[in-house]
Amino acid sequence: MARESESGPRDDPSRDDPPPGSGRRFGAALFDRDGTLIENVPYNADPRLVRPIPGAREALDRLRGAGLKLGVVTNQSAIRRGLATAEQVEAVNRRVEELLGPFDTWQVCPHGPHDGCACRKPAPGMVLDAAAALGVATPECVVVGDNGTDLAAAAAAGASGVLVPAPMTRAGEGTGVAVAGVAVAGVAVAGVAVAGAERVGAAVAGVIPAAVVPAAVVAADLAGAVDWILGTASGAAALGAPTASGAATASDAATASGAAAASGAGAGPAAEREVRRLLQG
Repeated sequence: MARESESGPRDDPSRDDPPPGSGRRFGAALFDRDGTLIENVPYNADPRLVRPIPGAREALDRLRGAGLKLGVVTNQSAIRRGLATAEQVEAVNRRVEELLGPFDTWQVCPHGPHDGCACRKPAPGMVLDAAAALGVATPECVVVGDNGTDLAAAAAAGASGVLVPAPMTRAGEGTGVAVAGVAVAGVAVAGVAVAGAERVGAAVAGVIPAAVVPAAVVAADLAGAVDWILGTASGAAALGAPTASGAATASDAATASGAAAASGAGAGPAAEREVRRLLQG
């Protein structure tokens, strides 16, 4: 079972429920920690080594200001491996909050990859526990991470997922990835019209196994992820949902990615090759 950090949950009366008809899609955003919110220092047990990802505080504050509840769902096998104590991991988490502001729940898996627990991502346990702790239904949660396991945990729990690739995002995860059902932020390709292709970089290439995550979003950075979460983005479009002009628009992103996954519309070797070419450029 995942450990819930002493850092959360907490009530914040400044964050009221959205008014009826506000159109907000999500009630909670759950973040991976290492490589997503802070620089990835493997098995870190030292709060002095915590370095926020650029733009993380601003992105989180936008979500707080919009009334979303925030959580962290993080694998910390350093505890199981004997490389850090639970208390040391807690100290690192407290430092994260000092730098990035408060989170409403922390879910920490202390197990190793072969322990067979229900909480270690890609298992859905921490996402389910976070949703329960926050009082938010899992379909109203979105998980943001830098790894396919984050998206797989989200999908298994019935939540949405957003990938924000980091330098250590595993390039091999996307072997044989299908284009259909993947919304890509910051890529311009036949059937997709979005801005900022140059911001994505090679780290995105081949990171979403479609068999595991049939409808996911890739954002260039945390700001882009928040744009999509809040529905304010022109930087996310769903593949396989062309308009009359042959380009998918940002307004299609919320609904079309699931439909594309089911129908396979817009997929094909040529489209896949073009996506890979742009991402690797």
